[in-house]
Amino acid sequence: MRDGERLAARTERSATVADVARLADVSTAAVSFYFSSRQEHLKRVGPEARERIRAAVEELGYIQNKTARHLRRQQSERICIVLPKLGIPYADKMVHDLGSVAAQQGLLPIVLTGSTIGAVQKILGEVEAGLADGVIAEVGFLTEEQVEQTFAPFNRPCLVIHPTAQPRSYSVLNSGLIDALECAFDDLLHKGHRDFAYIQNAEMQHNPRISALKARAVRAGLSVLITTMVGADAREATAGCARNIAEMAKRPTAVLLDSDYTAVTLIEEFARLGIQVPSEIAVVGCGNAEEGFYCNPRLTTIGPEWLSLLEAGQHLIDSLSAQKPLEAKAFYTPWRFIVRESA
Repeated sequence: MRDGERLAARTERSATVADVARLADVSTAAVSFYFSSRQEHLKRVGPEARERIRAAVEELGYIQNKTARHLRRQQSERICIVLPKLGIPYADKMVHDLGSVAAQQGLLPIVLTGSTIGAVQKILGEVEAGLADGVIAEVGFLTEEQVEQTFAPFNRPCLVIHPTAQPRSYSVLNSGLIDALECAFDDLLHKGHRDFAYIQNAEMQHNPRISALKARAVRAGLSVLITTMVGADAREATAGCARNIAEMAKRPTAVLLDSDYTAVTLIEEFARLGIQVPSEIAVVGCGNAEEGFYCNPRLTTIGPEWLSLLEAGQHLIDSLSAQKPLEAKAFYTPWRFIVRESA
């Protein structure tokens, strides 16, 4: 085809796969393989043919019709990552690792937030309606029963990230958060603390973390008081908790929080109120955020070992491309107790 004919074809209609194949001197199947997100398909096209296809695509201004391809394959080529909130190190690490796996397989990661069972169920409904082909959901705020209630009816490949949930029709990535939290609590008990405040992210009828601490005290044969407060998901709310604690006739001697960021706020607000940390009140955060290391005093916390989440993510990606669902599996990433000056 002469240059003028090519230009005329481009102005009269959009370029097609057949146009690309003719110009690159390859089969239409080779062009389809070139655009495939599956490595076994792409390998069928040699490097020279790939370069000719690339040049033809550029010259013809070919735009792949992904919508038609999605309808044909009945796949969106997207994966949904659900987090309670953004901006915490563990969540950022998870998005990076799992998103990398998805991108390497030609999938577009979509990150959404949901911190209640209703919000997560709504997201799952959108995924089933075609938003994405599968879900990775961090739902440590749910009980095991709520996890089962929420994800058992879900009919897409799914990886549930939760401290203790077991694999059912979905795979799970268990974290050592509860184990590390119990280690921190044991340390506080050993130091003589019996009166605690726990500042959580949101109002919950059942907080698995607080339940674990109460059970730990029972196993130790100790009588403790754990006062639950809401405010770990916003600095202003945490500062309000600090003021409430300061006004208590009998203050707790140790405070645990669901977040490092607001634990730092608590320490700063205590300082303004004339309350010394840790001599008057010990403070323990969660997440091992960098900010906690540089506050004064340095924040005692719990946080994940920075192990790669790629294995769990790859299993989910493989489930998306498999001809039949892969067997649900359990994965594990440990957390540790990090002792610093605030406790």
